[in-house]
Amino acid sequence: MKNKEAKKSLMYLSGEDFYVFCYAILIVLDYLNCKDGRYFKDYRKLAFLIEFIKDEKLNYIISNSHEKSLNPIDKEYLFSSYSTGLGRRSEILKLLFTLEKKNYVVLDKSDTRSLVNVSLNKEAIPQEFFDKNTFSWEYHNIGVFTKCVKRLTALKMDTMLDRIYVQNGIRIWAI
Repeated sequence: MKNKEAKKSLMYLSGEDFYVFCYAILIVLDYLNCKDGRYFKDYRKLAFLIEFIKDEKLNYIISNSHEKSLNPIDKEYLFSSYSTGLGRRSEILKLLFTLEKKNYVVLDKSDTRSLVNVSLNKEAIPQEFFDKNTFSWEYHNIGVFTKCVKRLTALKMDTMLDRIYVQNGIRIWAI
């Protein structure tokens, strides 16, 4: 319970809480082993993944969507995560530039369409940050999500969005 209280003190508005975004990004990069020159391709995907890290209901929807088609409420909930991810992309890029200045991440300009790839500089972050007890729920959520959507580090943005949203009956527009 103490760990949950510590995280809650960081969150004043979880929808706009840059602390939540920051630790979610670091946890994703750590879980996917994106460090030491291994990059997470296309930072824009992080804006969508944050929703799945902090919301178990989204993971439940994705985990069970292969068994049957989604009901309208689940579709709306999933679409809401898509809309939120779209609106959050520029905030995530600004946050990544800040994290790079602090030497917590390494950014690499991709050869494709001027996109930015991200790698964790784990040595610059205190080791206790990655305590699996403090962030057990977030590590669990990214684990559940990666079982549903494989190869997250290398997937192209369009492919990831297709697997999460289009294949579940959500209409999306090009980004």
